[in-house]
Amino acid sequence: MYRVIFSRRAEKAFLSLPDKEAGRVKESLEKLKEDPTGHGTTKLENAPVASDRHRVGDLRILFDLDNENQVVEVLDIRKRDEHTYK
Repeated sequence: MYRVIFSRRAEKAFLSLPDKEAGRVKESLEKLKEDPTGHGTTKLENAPVASDRHRVGDLRILFDLDNENQVVEVLDIRKRDEHTYK
């Protein structure tokens, strides 16, 4: 099982989410602990923010994956728009 850790930015973004969306993100994070490369996760190419993203409705969980230490480092949680991956 992977460990999930948050950057300050991701923690702040998570705490600012409405309760309903925060619940959905929390469920997705639990799934990422089990299988961070599963359904809804995409490897990002040439994205300066993170190496992977996980889709949760209109939100994107941007994270780096460390398979050696089994750590998912959540870097940010953003609403999907033209600025998401910049």
